[in-house]
Amino acid sequence: MKKTISYILIFCFIAALLLTGCKTQEKTQEKTAAKSEINVQYAKGFKIESISDGIKKVTDGDGREMLLVLRGQKVPDKYKDLPVIYTPVKKVITASTTQAALLRPLGVLNTVVGVTTPEKQWYIDEIKQGLKNGSIKYLGQNSAPNYEEITKISPDVVFLYTQSGMAGTEDFPKKLKELGVPYAVDNEWLENDPIARLEWIKFLAAFYDKDKEASDFFNNAVKKINEIKDKVPKENKPKVAWGQIYKGMVYVPTGGSYVAKMIDMAGGDNIFKDVQPTKTGNVTMTLEEFYARANNADILIYPASTVYMPSVSKLVEQAPVLKDIKPIKEGKVWCLQPQYWQDLDKTEQVIADLAAIFHPKDFTGHKLQEFEKLPEK
Repeated sequence: MKKTISYILIFCFIAALLLTGCKTQEKTQEKTAAKSEINVQYAKGFKIESISDGIKKVTDGDGREMLLVLRGQKVPDKYKDLPVIYTPVKKVITASTTQAALLRPLGVLNTVVGVTTPEKQWYIDEIKQGLKNGSIKYLGQNSAPNYEEITKISPDVVFLYTQSGMAGTEDFPKKLKELGVPYAVDNEWLENDPIARLEWIKFLAAFYDKDKEASDFFNNAVKKINEIKDKVPKENKPKVAWGQIYKGMVYVPTGGSYVAKMIDMAGGDNIFKDVQPTKTGNVTMTLEEFYARANNADILIYPASTVYMPSVSKLVEQAPVLKDIKPIKEGKVWCLQPQYWQDLDKTEQVIADLAAIFHPKDFTGHKLQEFEKLPEK
């Protein structure tokens, strides 16, 4: 009887040790998960929560929650009601060129199997080549994509963007949901800070289990941007006008936009900084209103490439009222290089270019890569 009691006591002791060990292991796993939490410092449009090794809960640009599960892992019972995407994803569709730009530093452009931008508009070599050889399909515009082809491709995820009232961007996700096609909303373009826009690389990287690579890339870019900010003069900032004409009106960035912040980072004095300073995006004004402000600007940035605005003379032909403004008379008009909108991953390069335009004496030898002087004729 005593032996039996002894055996029972020993058994209970061992069981207690095992239970303690399990709890310790659980706590260790929880700590490991906490350490792998993705730190989002600037972006406001997404969240990434580490559940355990290989499992993350992501909140996308539309506030939708989904579970990213490393292939081979089981979905925890607690999260069975969430949409599940197994990672790393192998087949993706991108509905924006900026998404492809952010996939470039991660080395995963080979996973892109469909796009909604035609080949002639691409400047990213891997995408252009894929469209040529057929490994990437052009699926039509976001407003009316080829859903039959999308279903046939059966992507692991479609990266798309949304905006209330914008044609197609609300119908696209609804239709994908009906078809059972996984999608994630990447709304980096709504951020009001250039660094926040760049930080969406962490969102996309989560689908590839490349969190460290994304963080390393992002941190290095932020370091370079801070070095540029430290280098630009704090005094004698040139007055900068940024605007584009469309159908007789001029679109200018609001004072709270990422463009306004880029101008400031590069050492410029944005003449429109007081225009809706708490809002992001663009506002429209008449040519006369633009003239009144831009008349004494030192520099004019026309945010289009020469494909759309080939020369200063063409700009003046389109808006004769601007022919006497200071930047046009002094030949200080810059425009975008064609690949600008596909270089979101090169944000520090964009800011460095602006700094060199605003303060050429402080950035001698800098070769512009995202901007260029708008030709006179």
